[in-house]
Amino acid sequence: MDRRLLEEAWPADEPTQGFAERVVERARTERASRRPSRVPRFALAGVALAAAATLLLWLALGTESQGSMLARERTEVRIGSRASAVLEAGASVEWRGPEVRQADGEIFYRVEPGGAFVVKTPAGDVSVLGTCFRVRVGQAPPKGEAEMKRRDLAVAAGGAALAAVAVVTVYEGRVQLSHAGGRVTLGAGESGKLGPDGAKKVTADELADAEQSLKGASGGALATANENLARDISELNRRLKGIEKEKGKLEEQLATAERELAKRTDGGAARGRHEFDMDQQDWSELAKDGTIKYRHPCFKPSGWKPSAEQLEELGLAPDDVEPIDAAYKRSYERLWKTIRPLCAKAIGNAEVVDVLGPDTCTHVVVDALRKQENSGVGEAMRQVAEARAGQRPAPAGGKDQHPVFELFWGLTGEMSAFEADLAQSFGPEEAKRLAYSKGLCAGHSTFGGPGPRQK
Repeated sequence: MDRRLLEEAWPADEPTQGFAERVVERARTERASRRPSRVPRFALAGVALAAAATLLLWLALGTESQGSMLARERTEVRIGSRASAVLEAGASVEWRGPEVRQADGEIFYRVEPGGAFVVKTPAGDVSVLGTCFRVRVGQAPPKGEAEMKRRDLAVAAGGAALAAVAVVTVYEGRVQLSHAGGRVTLGAGESGKLGPDGAKKVTADELADAEQSLKGASGGALATANENLARDISELNRRLKGIEKEKGKLEEQLATAERELAKRTDGGAARGRHEFDMDQQDWSELAKDGTIKYRHPCFKPSGWKPSAEQLEELGLAPDDVEPIDAAYKRSYERLWKTIRPLCAKAIGNAEVVDVLGPDTCTHVVVDALRKQENSGVGEAMRQVAEARAGQRPAPAGGKDQHPVFELFWGLTGEMSAFEADLAQSFGPEEAKRLAYSKGLCAGHSTFGGPGPRQK
């Protein structure tokens, strides 16, 4: 820009008299007043580092590490660096670090993995490690004084009402509900309730009843929409587990086929079955020398339930635990009904038999009878193998058999009976896969035979 035109547009005022002298004198005075600093350079560096650390701490904590919110309408808020929450109208929450207190209302949480994170409600605690879930807090209908329990006084947070109830629905991951020392773990698609009666899982119908009873929590069309969303997610999780179950089944079949193919040495077809899943051809080979082989479910008088990790490995859902447990109970009852009287007769003491159990009793019966009549035991073993091979008729019901024949006939047929029990809930193919999978509790034994018959 032309300087002349600028000066014409904005003419500068002339300085007052003595202006230059005053400026020079001021500069000399300020220079004379300065003194050399005696602060070491490392101290200055320390101050700088402290300031930087303070800044970083402030940035790390920030306003998101603690705060509170009372939602007048649907509101989304960030909680620290790992979590976000969507509050429905009327919900209130306050947080400090990874600890959140939800006093009332309905809140959806998303928590990224990275350490402990707990939502404390008047009814109990919800602990997570990385998941999406919804917590709805309200008041259940009042209870009579006679029904109120002493433990409710100890767990009511901050003087909250004894009838406080929290309903939790999990969409992804896992959460743990805690109340007065009791705990229950929920997975994706599951729901639970915290209240005066403790922490427990709830069915879809129980969930609807629990939420219907809440007072003070947000409702209306929004709650209905949330319930529809929860049901959709639960159904999608159920279908996903079905796909994973089928995938696990195919992978196990493939692995079995590959193992058998690797063992093949004669150019024949791969076995494609578990070693103890024997057909008539397998038994024909064993019948040549009277060898007995069998697999059986673990001897568990009170049943056996797979853990959450085993369920995941097997591709099963939590609802599959009960039919598996029932199948183990029936298996034990069948075998013990056969083995116990044989063992009691062999040792002559029924009380000792109950201490020994089915597995030890099996060996006791065989060993005791071998000492008495070794040839008769060997012949009974050959006949079991021949009957399983279809080379002789199966024993007729009600007809007395040699004790060793009766013992091994029951043991060699147990897996088929166990499969039949599982098939009532899972179907024949899935029952077969489960019965011979590594994930279920099972044992197996091989008793060497007496050798071929002498001609």
